[in-house]
Amino acid sequence: MKPRIAIFDLTDCEGCELQFVALREKLLAAGHDFEITNWRLGSDVVSGGPFEVSFIEGSPISESDIEIIKQARKVSKTIVTLGICADLGGVQSMIPEGARKMLLSEVYNKSYKSSSKPPKPVSYYIDVDIHLPGCPVNPDELTRLLSCVFAGKKFIPAYAPVCLDCKAKGNPCLFLDEGFCMGPVTKGGCGAPCPTAGLRCYGCFGPLPDANLTALKNVTERELTDKELENAIRLFFRHSAEYKSYKSKPKGKK
Repeated sequence: MKPRIAIFDLTDCEGCELQFVALREKLLAAGHDFEITNWRLGSDVVSGGPFEVSFIEGSPISESDIEIIKQARKVSKTIVTLGICADLGGVQSMIPEGARKMLLSEVYNKSYKSSSKPPKPVSYYIDVDIHLPGCPVNPDELTRLLSCVFAGKKFIPAYAPVCLDCKAKGNPCLFLDEGFCMGPVTKGGCGAPCPTAGLRCYGCFGPLPDANLTALKNVTERELTDKELENAIRLFFRHSAEYKSYKSKPKGKK
């Protein structure tokens, strides 16, 4: 039987899911075939499982979202968070929870009552087996993950910084040229598309394990204000253990 894969999308832009569209022919050429169900963008098939692997894209913000991922956990051998929204909450979780009510009032009106919850990573509600970050995910990493699933091998994500990807591409160091880049503290595996195009790394693959954000602050204090650096780190790192450790340190501690 073909391996059964489910794709669930929550609050997101659906960009990570679209990577599957281009992968089908590549995987078939490599001798892999599979059945995709529960994929709103590409299939009318809805199944209750069981699944070899379930990909979850987006952050859960409603009770129905939470029920969907809890049920997916029950019927899936492997749960994969697909993209940074599912992995660490995404751009929408950058807003401080204390400011969320005020912003909803400004965008809509003061009488508007939202039933949504503050965006959180999928791992806040269920156990996750594999984290595949990115905004969007890197198609080569997704292909490698699926090949490992089909071959019964363990998927080992990239853990070197984006700087390694930049070196491989021969890119000039934007941290030195521009005075700031998130590359030294961000997980690689993306292929460094932003620095290759002349843009700094924004950190969409999440922090390296034990990333030293305090050191980042120390070497950028002449280039950025505290608020500018805070906004840059919060953009994708807010729900990470590294960011929480960084924020818990007393001010002035090196």
